[in-house]
Amino acid sequence: MKQLTIILAALIFGTAAFGQKTDFSGNWVFKEQASVSGKLYSNGSPKAIKITQTSTNTTLEKTSAGGSGDVTTSETLGFDGTALETVTPTTKRKKIITITWSGNSSFTEIASLYNATDPTKLDFKTTDIYMMENGALVLDRKTENFTNGETWESNARYEKQ
Repeated sequence: MKQLTIILAALIFGTAAFGQKTDFSGNWVFKEQASVSGKLYSNGSPKAIKITQTSTNTTLEKTSAGGSGDVTTSETLGFDGTALETVTPTTKRKKIITITWSGNSSFTEIASLYNATDPTKLDFKTTDIYMMENGALVLDRKTENFTNGETWESNARYEKQ
């Protein structure tokens, strides 16, 4: 009977651990990026990413190089797939962001940016896939520019600070 109890406890614990999502929480600093396709932009990947993950949502705070200095954006997204609709602070364009888990080890964030004068016209779509690899955060980013037809994809690596 004791053996059966131990086996059941191991199965229950193993099932609970298997269902846990990878924790991406931390301050991540840009290390390097490589082109997957298209042009490789020096500011194509954020300089730093701060991820705060709870059991119900993820907050992504990204710092990128801008024309007048660094620009930091922050969005909190639920795990239920509900879209976050916001407006960009400077250009006043509509931005819709979603997050979807791929199994338990990676997640995809899709940000769609719409035209300021026609909020039904999509200008940009950025698809970010976040993964962990050997203790590093890996960001695979694909950006589609619908105004000029350009598409590019890069793969960036980040170290935990």
